[in-house]
Amino acid sequence: MKKQNINLYLASPRGFCAGVDRAVKIVEETIKKFGSPVYVRHEIVHNKDVVNSLAKIGAVFVEEVNEAPIDRPIIFSAHGVAKSVLKEANDRNMISIDATCPLVTKVHNETIRHYNVGRHVLLIGHKNHVEVIGTMGQVPEESVSLIETEHDAKTIQVSDPNNLAFATQTTLSLDDTKNILDILKKRFPSIKGPRSEDICYATTNRQLAVKSMAQLCDCILVIGAENSSNSVRLVEVA
Repeated sequence: MKKQNINLYLASPRGFCAGVDRAVKIVEETIKKFGSPVYVRHEIVHNKDVVNSLAKIGAVFVEEVNEAPIDRPIIFSAHGVAKSVLKEANDRNMISIDATCPLVTKVHNETIRHYNVGRHVLLIGHKNHVEVIGTMGQVPEESVSLIETEHDAKTIQVSDPNNLAFATQTTLSLDDTKNILDILKKRFPSIKGPRSEDICYATTNRQLAVKSMAQLCDCILVIGAENSSNSVRLVEVA
Protein backbone atom coordinates (compact mmCIF):
# COMPACT_ATOMS: atom_id res chain seq x y z
CA MET A 1 0.00 0.00 0.00
CA LYS A 2 1.45 3.32 -1.08
CA LYS A 3 2.12 5.74 1.76
CA GLN A 4 0.38 9.07 1.54
CA ASN A 5 2.57 12.14 1.80
CA ILE A 6 1.23 14.60 4.34
CA ASN A 7 2.59 18.11 4.71
CA LEU A 8 2.47 19.30 8.32
CA TYR A 9 2.70 23.02 8.91
CA LEU A 10 3.39 24.60 12.31
CA ALA A 11 1.91 28.01 12.97
CA SER A 12 4.21 30.88 13.83
CA PRO A 13 3.84 32.44 16.31
CA ARG A 14 2.58 29.66 18.57
CA GLY A 15 2.84 28.62 22.20
CA PHE A 16 2.42 30.72 25.30
CA CYS A 17 2.27 34.50 25.36
CA ALA A 18 4.37 36.68 27.66
CA GLY A 19 1.49 37.02 30.15
CA VAL A 20 1.24 33.24 30.59
CA ASP A 21 5.01 32.83 30.92
CA ARG A 22 5.02 35.57 33.55
CA ALA A 23 2.16 34.01 35.55
CA VAL A 24 3.81 30.56 35.56
CA LYS A 25 7.11 32.08 36.68
CA ILE A 26 5.33 33.90 39.52
CA VAL A 27 3.95 30.60 40.84
CA GLU A 28 7.36 28.93 40.58
CA GLU A 29 9.13 31.80 42.35
CA THR A 30 6.47 31.94 45.08
CA ILE A 31 7.00 28.23 45.81
CA LYS A 32 10.77 28.81 45.96
CA LYS A 33 10.32 31.70 48.39
CA PHE A 34 7.59 30.36 50.68
CA GLY A 35 7.85 26.60 50.17
CA SER A 36 4.89 24.39 49.34
CA PRO A 37 2.01 24.46 49.35
CA VAL A 38 1.04 27.78 47.82
CA TYR A 39 -2.54 28.33 46.73
CA VAL A 40 -3.70 29.61 43.36
CA ARG A 41 -7.20 30.97 42.89
CA HIS A 42 -8.53 29.41 39.70
CA GLU A 43 -6.27 27.77 37.11
CA ILE A 44 -3.24 30.04 36.71
CA VAL A 45 -3.77 29.63 32.94
CA HIS A 46 -6.24 27.48 31.02
CA ASN A 47 -3.81 24.69 30.21
CA LYS A 48 -3.98 21.32 31.97
CA ASP A 49 -0.31 20.46 31.35
CA VAL A 50 0.82 23.69 33.01
CA VAL A 51 -1.60 23.27 35.91
CA ASN A 52 -0.53 19.66 36.50
CA SER A 53 3.18 20.48 36.36
CA LEU A 54 2.75 23.27 38.91
CA ALA A 55 0.66 21.00 41.14
CA LYS A 56 3.56 18.54 41.21
CA ILE A 57 5.89 21.14 42.74
CA GLY A 58 3.44 22.40 45.35
CA ALA A 59 0.71 24.57 43.83
CA VAL A 60 -2.83 23.91 45.07
CA PHE A 61 -5.62 25.23 42.86
CA VAL A 62 -8.82 26.51 44.48
CA GLU A 63 -11.84 28.39 43.19
CA GLU A 64 -12.37 30.74 46.13
CA VAL A 65 -10.10 32.55 48.58
CA ASN A 66 -11.77 30.95 51.62
CA GLU A 67 -10.68 27.49 50.41
CA ALA A 68 -7.07 28.41 51.18
CA PRO A 69 -5.62 28.58 54.74
CA ILE A 70 -4.86 32.08 55.98
CA ASP A 71 -1.21 31.28 56.74
CA ARG A 72 -0.24 30.40 53.16
CA PRO A 73 0.22 32.68 50.13
CA ILE A 74 -2.55 32.92 47.56
CA ILE A 75 -1.87 33.80 43.93
CA PHE A 76 -4.43 35.36 41.60
CA SER A 77 -4.45 33.91 38.09
CA ALA A 78 -3.43 35.61 34.85
CA HIS A 79 -7.11 36.28 34.08
CA GLY A 80 -7.45 38.85 36.88
CA VAL A 81 -9.91 39.09 39.76
CA ALA A 82 -12.66 41.39 41.00
CA LYS A 83 -11.88 43.95 43.68
CA SER A 84 -14.00 41.96 46.13
CA VAL A 85 -11.59 39.01 45.82
CA LEU A 86 -8.60 41.18 46.72
CA LYS A 87 -10.55 42.60 49.64
CA GLU A 88 -11.40 39.12 50.92
CA ALA A 89 -7.72 38.12 50.92
CA ASN A 90 -6.76 41.36 52.66
CA ASP A 91 -9.52 40.94 55.25
CA ARG A 92 -8.07 37.50 56.04
CA ASN A 93 -4.57 39.03 56.35
CA MET A 94 -3.26 36.65 53.68
CA ILE A 95 -0.14 37.13 51.58
CA SER A 96 -1.70 37.73 48.16
CA ILE A 97 0.31 37.79 44.95
CA ASP A 98 -1.15 39.13 41.72
CA ALA A 99 -0.24 37.24 38.53
CA THR A 100 -2.77 39.12 36.40
CA CYS A 101 -1.61 39.62 32.82
CA PRO A 102 -0.53 43.27 32.39
CA LEU A 103 -2.84 43.61 29.38
CA VAL A 104 -5.80 42.52 31.52
CA THR A 105 -4.71 45.04 34.16
CA LYS A 106 -4.79 47.67 31.41
CA VAL A 107 -8.46 46.84 30.73
CA HIS A 108 -9.19 46.99 34.48
CA ASN A 109 -7.60 50.44 34.74
CA GLU A 110 -9.51 51.71 31.70
CA THR A 111 -12.80 50.46 33.14
CA ILE A 112 -12.10 52.17 36.46
CA ARG A 113 -11.08 55.41 34.70
CA HIS A 114 -14.33 55.53 32.74
CA TYR A 115 -16.36 54.85 35.89
CA ASN A 116 -14.54 57.60 37.77
CA VAL A 117 -15.61 60.19 35.20
CA GLY A 118 -19.21 58.94 35.23
CA ARG A 119 -19.34 56.84 32.08
CA HIS A 120 -21.29 53.59 31.81
CA VAL A 121 -19.04 50.84 30.45
CA LEU A 122 -20.09 48.34 27.78
CA LEU A 123 -17.79 45.34 28.14
CA ILE A 124 -17.51 43.11 25.05
CA GLY A 125 -16.82 39.56 26.18
CA HIS A 126 -18.15 36.14 27.12
CA LYS A 127 -20.46 35.71 30.11
CA ASN A 128 -18.99 33.75 33.03
CA HIS A 129 -15.45 33.79 31.60
CA VAL A 130 -13.03 34.40 34.48
CA GLU A 131 -11.49 37.46 32.86
CA VAL A 132 -14.88 39.05 32.25
CA ILE A 133 -15.96 38.43 35.86
CA GLY A 134 -12.78 40.10 37.05
CA THR A 135 -13.16 43.13 34.78
CA MET A 136 -16.83 43.67 35.63
CA GLY A 137 -15.86 43.40 39.29
CA GLN A 138 -13.70 46.52 39.10
CA VAL A 139 -16.73 48.83 39.26
CA PRO A 140 -20.24 48.70 40.78
CA GLU A 141 -22.58 46.25 39.06
CA GLU A 142 -24.90 48.96 37.73
CA SER A 143 -22.01 50.77 36.02
CA VAL A 144 -21.10 48.06 33.50
CA SER A 145 -23.07 45.99 30.97
CA LEU A 146 -21.91 42.91 29.09
CA ILE A 147 -22.16 42.73 25.30
CA GLU A 148 -21.71 39.18 23.97
CA THR A 149 -23.18 39.30 20.47
CA GLU A 150 -24.08 41.61 17.62
CA HIS A 151 -27.71 41.23 18.73
CA ASP A 152 -26.75 42.56 22.18
CA ALA A 153 -25.03 45.52 20.54
CA LYS A 154 -28.13 46.29 18.47
CA THR A 155 -30.58 46.03 21.39
CA ILE A 156 -28.73 47.27 24.50
CA GLN A 157 -30.61 50.11 26.18
CA VAL A 158 -28.68 52.74 28.16
CA SER A 159 -29.84 55.65 30.26
CA ASP A 160 -27.36 58.17 28.78
CA PRO A 161 -26.23 57.40 25.21
CA ASN A 162 -23.82 60.33 25.29
CA ASN A 163 -21.91 59.10 28.33
CA LEU A 164 -20.66 55.65 27.34
CA ALA A 165 -17.37 53.79 27.03
CA PHE A 166 -16.42 50.33 25.83
CA ALA A 167 -13.80 47.79 26.80
CA THR A 168 -13.12 44.28 25.54
CA GLN A 169 -12.01 40.93 26.85
CA THR A 170 -8.43 40.41 25.70
CA THR A 171 -8.92 37.00 24.06
CA LEU A 172 -11.75 37.67 21.60
CA SER A 173 -12.04 37.07 17.87
CA LEU A 174 -10.84 40.11 15.94
CA ASP A 175 -13.62 39.79 13.36
CA ASP A 176 -16.47 39.33 15.84
CA THR A 177 -15.25 42.23 17.96
CA LYS A 178 -14.95 44.54 14.95
CA ASN A 179 -18.54 43.83 13.93
CA ILE A 180 -19.83 44.52 17.45
CA LEU A 181 -17.81 47.74 17.72
CA ASP A 182 -19.07 48.93 14.34
CA ILE A 183 -22.65 48.54 15.60
CA LEU A 184 -21.96 50.30 18.91
CA LYS A 185 -20.14 53.20 17.25
CA LYS A 186 -22.98 53.64 14.78
CA ARG A 187 -25.63 53.63 17.54
CA PHE A 188 -23.57 55.70 19.99
CA PRO A 189 -21.24 58.00 18.00
CA SER A 190 -19.76 59.60 21.13
CA ILE A 191 -18.81 56.30 22.83
CA LYS A 192 -15.27 56.35 24.24
CA GLY A 193 -12.79 53.54 23.73
CA PRO A 194 -9.26 52.59 24.74
CA ARG A 195 -6.31 54.55 23.38
CA SER A 196 -4.94 51.30 21.94
CA GLU A 197 -6.47 47.91 21.12
CA ASP A 198 -7.57 45.79 24.10
CA ILE A 199 -7.33 42.47 22.29
CA CYS A 200 -3.98 40.95 23.25
CA TYR A 201 -1.26 41.24 20.58
CA ALA A 202 -0.43 37.54 21.03
CA THR A 203 -4.10 36.63 20.48
CA THR A 204 -4.13 38.83 17.37
CA ASN A 205 -0.93 37.33 15.93
CA ARG A 206 -2.08 33.75 16.46
CA GLN A 207 -5.44 34.39 14.85
CA LEU A 208 -3.74 35.95 11.82
CA ALA A 209 -1.40 32.93 11.59
CA VAL A 210 -4.35 30.53 11.62
CA LYS A 211 -6.13 32.59 8.94
CA SER A 212 -3.11 32.36 6.65
CA MET A 213 -2.75 28.60 7.26
CA ALA A 214 -6.43 28.06 6.46
CA GLN A 215 -5.71 29.14 2.88
CA LEU A 216 -3.40 26.17 2.27
CA CYS A 217 -4.41 23.44 4.76
CA ASP A 218 -7.20 20.86 4.57
CA CYS A 219 -7.35 20.53 8.34
CA ILE A 220 -6.09 22.65 11.24
CA LEU A 221 -5.50 21.11 14.66
CA VAL A 222 -5.61 23.52 17.58
CA ILE A 223 -3.83 22.06 20.60
CA GLY A 224 -5.27 23.57 23.75
CA ALA A 225 -7.91 23.40 26.46
CA GLU A 226 -11.67 23.50 25.91
CA ASN A 227 -12.01 26.18 28.60
CA SER A 228 -9.35 28.37 26.98
CA SER A 229 -10.91 31.34 25.21
CA ASN A 230 -7.80 31.68 23.04
CA SER A 231 -7.97 28.04 21.90
CA VAL A 232 -11.70 28.15 21.16
CA ARG A 233 -11.32 31.40 19.20
CA LEU A 234 -8.55 29.83 17.09
CA VAL A 235 -10.90 26.95 16.21
CA GLU A 236 -13.61 29.46 15.24
CA VAL A 237 -11.18 31.53 13.15
CA ALA A 238 -10.00 28.38 11.32
